[in-house]
Amino acid sequence: MKVILLTGALLAQLSGGSSLCVPDCSMSSEGGKVADPTNCLRYYYCSDPDGNGVLVPSLSPTKCDDGHYFNAAVGDCAVIVQGEEYCTGLCTPCEVLCELPGTIIPDPWDCHLYTVCLDDGVLESSCSFDLPYYDYVTGLCSDDPGVCYDICDPCEPYCAREGKVPDPENCYGYYYCDPPTLSPFSCPDGEYFNVDALICEQALEPNCTNLCPN
Repeated sequence: MKVILLTGALLAQLSGGSSLCVPDCSMSSEGGKVADPTNCLRYYYCSDPDGNGVLVPSLSPTKCDDGHYFNAAVGDCAVIVQGEEYCTGLCTPCEVLCELPGTIIPDPWDCHLYTVCLDDGVLESSCSFDLPYYDYVTGLCSDDPGVCYDICDPCEPYCAREGKVPDPENCYGYYYCDPPTLSPFSCPDGEYFNVDALICEQALEPNCTNLCPN
């Protein structure tokens, strides 16, 4: 894969901050709660750390009490009513997809890289040596490692829509996701779970590699 280095001037002409799977405090208030876009049973608190008027989400989400889900319409946890749909509109932070030409999306695995969305494809690009980190909020490269898109956790099995999802700690199995429920399955003997095709296949090597490095 060829990686192109774009200038800061060209980056500034493009649009960053595309629709990403991140908690959004922009319309909240100090101490307010916002939905965890990956899990309908959790939420984030919002706060303004240095009083500059910019609210940011807490470092980690908080889980609602058992039998409750986070109702974004009221900004708080609510009782789960049997038979009612309550866990919809979720997303997976490791799936960063192009939606509009001219937007820039971060690489979920490497903070030095980003992708420019084009009419007929994508352009893989890299930040420069002096500004090595891609700021997914501003759409520009920075020297601050704190601006990285680090939402994607390779060790968490995200359950955003119904279907099979990889078990990041067991490459010989998978989960069936019915948001927010994850049910574990094992592949037949001698097979591993293909994370691209989302099916169990005959293993060509004696060992497969887990997505979670721990």
